[in-house]
Amino acid sequence: MRCLIGDDHPLMRQALAATLTGRWPELSVDQAAGFPETWALAGGGPDFCLVDLAMPGAEPVQGVQRLRDMAPDLPIMVVTGLTDPALLDAIRACGVIGILSKTFDAEELLDPLQHALGLPNGADEPSLTDRQRDVLRLMGSGLTNKEIGLRLGIAPATVKIHVSRIIALLGAANRTDAVSRAEKRGLSSTA
Repeated sequence: MRCLIGDDHPLMRQALAATLTGRWPELSVDQAAGFPETWALAGGGPDFCLVDLAMPGAEPVQGVQRLRDMAPDLPIMVVTGLTDPALLDAIRACGVIGILSKTFDAEELLDPLQHALGLPNGADEPSLTDRQRDVLRLMGSGLTNKEIGLRLGIAPATVKIHVSRIIALLGAANRTDAVSRAEKRGLSSTA
């Protein structure tokens, strides 16, 4: 798996990278010092992104929205020291998976990432979130992303992110292969 960290403070980037690789040693981390570099690296297909809001190259909302436009399926977690409620609401509207304060400790960062992205927790079997299991079950029933979104009350784009994560976690080639692998491992039920 690959992570992209965008933060204009080298120490913060390095601390985040060390925290992530401490939990997931196999994780590869790319680092960017501003929004333009973050946008460029997002095109390389990272699995998720941690991004600060106060970086050179763009205002916070513009920077995150452009990142979203450049990589529509990229799960983005904001890690920031900014606290303005109106700004944070505007950032949420850009489709980020969460906003964490830089005052949090490491576990408060890692646990939401593991839950939101279904990152492995060190066990032999992949760790799927409850939502990913719901999506997987409906995939097994042959539903499209739009149909799954309607059933679960979430946007098709969110379903697409979950489907991509499920495929990656199971080491599958596509949706059908993911359902097949999950059934063989007893990870899902179409009942």
